[in-house]
Amino acid sequence: MLAKLGPFLKKFLEPEERILYALPAVAPMTALEQFLKGWHVYYLKACALVFTTKRMLYVPTDTGGKPRQSLAQARYGDIASFTAKGMLSGYLELAYKSGRKEKFTIQSFGEWKKLNAFLPKLVPGGEPTDRRDRHFLCPRCAKPLTRGVYMCPSCRLRFRTMAQAARLALLVPGGAYFLTGHVWFGVLNVMAELFLVIFILSTLVAAHGKAELMAAPIFLVVLLAVHRLSGLEHARGFVAQYIPAKN
Repeated sequence: MLAKLGPFLKKFLEPEERILYALPAVAPMTALEQFLKGWHVYYLKACALVFTTKRMLYVPTDTGGKPRQSLAQARYGDIASFTAKGMLSGYLELAYKSGRKEKFTIQSFGEWKKLNAFLPKLVPGGEPTDRRDRHFLCPRCAKPLTRGVYMCPSCRLRFRTMAQAARLALLVPGGAYFLTGHVWFGVLNVMAELFLVIFILSTLVAAHGKAELMAAPIFLVVLLAVHRLSGLEHARGFVAQYIPAKN
């Protein structure tokens, strides 16, 4: 994993900061994301957790483990406590000094045991930042980013905005997934919407002049709307990752 992450992470390490451990994980997800995306969410929310001598780094990745030019940090001083548990797989729950909690899914066997072996020596530790929480860094200059502001205040690097992502998600079939680089999911969404539109048109033709048959096309239209909203939810999560607009 570090072979793929190393070139990206190297420029962000501080003086005398060393990488202690890295593992693949699945980023925190909402119940709505799980419901709308099913098992696909484990691919769409793939990430790496990198533990150094000073902090935990969060790096969104593609399905091959390559970084998506996005980076967040949680200083050990910002973490109030942690819980790592599991059986075949597991989870890491972090409680921040801001009062917020989040849970990462760990799919690799036994990784949670390794976390319990070294994290107690690091958490809590060090001085907290003013964020007291996990927060994103600019992937170009490594300065902290401001939540809801889609341009780095230091180097002026621009990021995708929610308005841009919403337009693609709602107006273009599969647009949210093409935007985030999940091309295969985008193609599958285009095919699914094509079939839905064909079914809607065919049921409308069959229901012409027959009010009792209108339930079918109405149901399919609602299904299409839910499908688009699923893309919007994916786009919202993508924008929150602060991935540069050029990507």
